[in-house]
Amino acid sequence: MIRELILNKNEVLNDVKLGLSRHKLSLIVIMITLLALVLYSQLNYKIDREIVKLNAEKNYLIAENFKLKNQITVLSSPERISKIAKEEGGMKKVDYNQVKFIDVNE
Repeated sequence: MIRELILNKNEVLNDVKLGLSRHKLSLIVIMITLLALVLYSQLNYKIDREIVKLNAEKNYLIAENFKLKNQITVLSSPERISKIAKEEGGMKKVDYNQVKFIDVNE
């Protein structure tokens, strides 16, 4: 009875080879599927990192654009322009009583 339980090494190898040959196609399909999943996962990770990077850049540009629009508003205010014209350009406020108008139709 003990002899019946002891398997011959060659019999075991033959059984393994037979089992592998039967399932060779299934093993190949499983390995290719696993490889495809790993590659897809890596690609997805790279794309996610790129999306995060681009969103951060977009948010920075939106904030920068907001600051520049505020600067335009401040720099183009009529009060500021009038003050600079008086102080740096030596301009004076116009007294329309002293302005002479010329008729160009004559």
